[in-house]
Amino acid sequence: MHYFFIEGETLSVGLEVALAGEDLNHAYRVLRLKAGDNVAIADGLGWAWKGQIVFSSPEKVIACLNRELPAAESFLKITLFQSLVKGDKMDLIVRQAVELGVRRIVPILTGRSIPQRGGQQDEKRVLRWRSIIRTAAAQCRRAYLTKIETTSKLNSVLPRLESCKTLVPWEGEKILPISRILKQTCPEDRAVFLFIGPEGGFDRPEIEALVKAGAISVHLGPRILRSETAAAAAITMVQAAWGDLTGEGDCN
Repeated sequence: MHYFFIEGETLSVGLEVALAGEDLNHAYRVLRLKAGDNVAIADGLGWAWKGQIVFSSPEKVIACLNRELPAAESFLKITLFQSLVKGDKMDLIVRQAVELGVRRIVPILTGRSIPQRGGQQDEKRVLRWRSIIRTAAAQCRRAYLTKIETTSKLNSVLPRLESCKTLVPWEGEKILPISRILKQTCPEDRAVFLFIGPEGGFDRPEIEALVKAGAISVHLGPRILRSETAAAAAITMVQAAWGDLTGEGDCN
């Protein structure tokens, strides 16, 4: 069943909705959907419905929503603070984060990050990442569209750590494994911040600033991982311990 998003509208059973933009073109010209075909429509806020195409033309494709679909959202609210990395690696990180249930992504600029282009270049990257988020969410049947912010400097996000459980995988941490933290009870508010460093990792002053702000420095095991691997590994471990990857359905 093909999956589409309609944002900015209040959706409900019995409502007829029209696909727009790339979704309209994809539905009519690529998928060749016609009246009677079943589709899924999500609102980007965590709700999805099964629908049926009732009208299809090059100018308009309309679906009628007939029943609500089960949510595929984790009750764990993970925010990924990801240091900028080279080339298309950031695209991969964004895609995998969406598939693994991350709620928000905050690109950050650290001492070893790639140079920040700023201005229009940063806006173009955010637009590309939002497109990747939409495609990845449809692929894995998420009804919530992961939010992504514009790039921030590390120091500017430190005040946000005061109210949230924050984990920072770091290759310089030799004592505390992330598994020990994940054996603890899930945060009461079910919110977790994850900070992932760039190629070369965080430098010590950055780790010290993060820890001073309330973060916990942990290690992911004996091997040094690439930034994109570390992000996927850390998210998976957190979701398995406190989220929905075990299939048990609730936070202990």
